[in-house]
Amino acid sequence: MPGTKNSGGRNAKGASEHRAAGTFRPDRHAGGEAPSPPSGRPAPPPGLSPIAAAEWELMADRLERNRTLTIVDDAALYQYAQLFAETEGIQADNAETRRLYVKLMKTITKKLTGKDLVDAVAEVVKLQGIISKSTQQLRQGHMAIRQYLVEFGMTPSARNRVKVPDEAPDRSPAANKLSRYLSVIDGGKRA
Repeated sequence: MPGTKNSGGRNAKGASEHRAAGTFRPDRHAGGEAPSPPSGRPAPPPGLSPIAAAEWELMADRLERNRTLTIVDDAALYQYAQLFAETEGIQADNAETRRLYVKLMKTITKKLTGKDLVDAVAEVVKLQGIISKSTQQLRQGHMAIRQYLVEFGMTPSARNRVKVPDEAPDRSPAANKLSRYLSVIDGGKRA
């Protein structure tokens, strides 16, 4: 799946696209057609957390409906599902820390005085640091998830760059032999 210039990936045209556009140069574009991996749904790896396994299935369903899922997408799907689960965990931890922060603030303002108040304020400052750090991690997780969504062609702008074949070619050896045989019979009219 193509990347974007912002994600470090290349959106290089294939040789057929260069031919169609009239920009084909044999010294640069010949001999390197884009690979077409076998279509199919990869099996989820064992040991995924429940959240990661659910997201794996959801994303695999989306990619199948878009006709872009291939067997070799398993590693990218794994990384995406794991990242999604980790980000959800950070979000849950962040919400719990914020709840604790609010509870501690109510206790401080109502019940504490003297040294206890000073100690509680120190704990509040620590909690603010934890909340700030987890919020930053959450933002970074969301940005990384977005990059995976772009790679999978799951954002509005990325969908315009995804090319889906009308139908998947049959790559079985029998189909290739049959195509060659029919081509000979038809006098080279079939490819």
